[in-house]
Amino acid sequence: MAFQWKNNAPYAVCLTHDVDRTRKRLYHYGYYALRSPGVQIRSAFGKIRGTEPYWNFWRLAETEEKWGFHSTFLFLNETTWRPDPAFMGRYRIRNPKVQRAIRELQRNGFEIGLHGSFYSWRSLDLLRGEKEVLENITGRAVVSVRQHYLNFSERLTWNIHHALGLKYDSTLGYNDRPGEDFPALPYRTPEGMLEMPIMFMDTAPIKTDEEKRRLYRVCDQRAKRGGLIVLNFHQEHFQPLEYPQNVEVYETLLKKAFEDKAQVGGMEEIGAWCDGILS
Repeated sequence: MAFQWKNNAPYAVCLTHDVDRTRKRLYHYGYYALRSPGVQIRSAFGKIRGTEPYWNFWRLAETEEKWGFHSTFLFLNETTWRPDPAFMGRYRIRNPKVQRAIRELQRNGFEIGLHGSFYSWRSLDLLRGEKEVLENITGRAVVSVRQHYLNFSERLTWNIHHALGLKYDSTLGYNDRPGEDFPALPYRTPEGMLEMPIMFMDTAPIKTDEEKRRLYRVCDQRAKRGGLIVLNFHQEHFQPLEYPQNVEVYETLLKKAFEDKAQVGGMEEIGAWCDGILS
């Protein structure tokens, strides 16, 4: 028997955004200037004039709302630091500007999820503290999670998630290629989590026409199987000056999902539908 999506939709798309950074720092300009100095000069002038290159929450939200869609924004609360790129440029979750963004996104129908910090995949106490801080900001239970850098130990991490009352995980996946070899449908883990593997993260290459065609091809194959396409586009990279390919590809995939009458939503929305089928 085929998996039955809402309103007999032919397939489903889950929209997610890992919020890793909210401000572009000086060393980001220096690093990226090695590849595109002209673009970085224009980006710097925009920042001087008051346009933060990484603060693209509303651009993403407006892009999705144009099609009637809402996504999940997963916020990071990194409390560990070491001299390593994985820990540089992090924002403070208690920053008033960040908190206002979280609450405004939530008021507008977007889900707020937990982006577990670098070491939280193996620490119940660390992830519990991060979840509690985020819930104090949102005023409601947080049920969706993805671990930062996709750090994961199958049984250990799922056990931690389940023990903390998290229901929907989307950590399984790749950051350098489409996840076409992961299960096409969400599935229940032995611990009781609902796992939704990532189909595509925007850190994978999509600059050339061939790379874009490959992504569209694997998404189309998943759609023809009636599966779930989980997308992860970082808001810091959703801007046309530095990452025009990200904006183009995301808009193309949303338009296709709308035209196909796919079931589209964030992790909690898709997960709640699956709960009724997989319970």
